[in-house]
Amino acid sequence: MTELCRELAKLGVKVGLSDARPALSARGALAERKLWIEVDLSGGTFVWPYDGQARHGLDDPAGAAAQIAEYLRLRDAGPGDRS
Repeated sequence: MTELCRELAKLGVKVGLSDARPALSARGALAERKLWIEVDLSGGTFVWPYDGQARHGLDDPAGAAAQIAEYLRLRDAGPGDRS
């Protein structure tokens, strides 16, 4: 989770670690709603809700961060800003 936090921060994503569970929160801006990312211990992947469940391998935190940042950009974009 720490590496994913670092990679998300490099991309300008606001991150926070949960002290209640092994998860981190991510959002594009402080006013946006949080996206919770967890580790699926049985599959060795980062998981987050997106059309069911999005996944990315633990061995590629930079790739997971890029995927999450793009998801947040699209999710939080206003009308006409989705290109």
